[in-house]
Amino acid sequence: MEHRPDESLVNELRLGNSAAFESLYYRYKDDVFSICLNLANDQALAEDITHDAFLRMRDHIHTLRDVSVFRSWLFAIARNLTYKALRRNRPNPLPVEEELYDDYSLHVEIEREEIRTSVLAAIRSLKLEYREVIILREFQLLSYAEIAQIAGDSESSVKSRLFKARKALATRLAPLFR
Repeated sequence: MEHRPDESLVNELRLGNSAAFESLYYRYKDDVFSICLNLANDQALAEDITHDAFLRMRDHIHTLRDVSVFRSWLFAIARNLTYKALRRNRPNPLPVEEELYDDYSLHVEIEREEIRTSVLAAIRSLKLEYREVIILREFQLLSYAEIAQIAGDSESSVKSRLFKARKALATRLAPLFR
């Protein structure tokens, strides 16, 4: 069932097939979690929201009119739940994951980690509406149309926000790459 198209799984889920739900869950859980984590900057909160997003998807699957946009619809649910949680002013620390570079010297490892930390910090410092488009475009590799659908905005607005976000990041990170 894992290799079946989303549309087929959604239709099966609408008929109450729990295996279809499980397949959709395992297909998208990492992407949904990544969106939630990058927006919320809190691993535990992102895990909770990911869980809630799939429950909400299951409970509201009958409201999805066009099954071909299932992925964007699911990501929009996750995004909206994350925004709702952030409005509740919950703390959002993001632990920096440790990376190991077996093939590099300690100096290169430290330098890469500093750059990675600086880039992530710069992304996290963006206003939420700009951080969102960077995450969806650069981390999730979504199209402008998909981002517009998730954000409930026009493609031109998404492109504009993405341009401004990239420009702000380039300005902030320029000293790192001189």
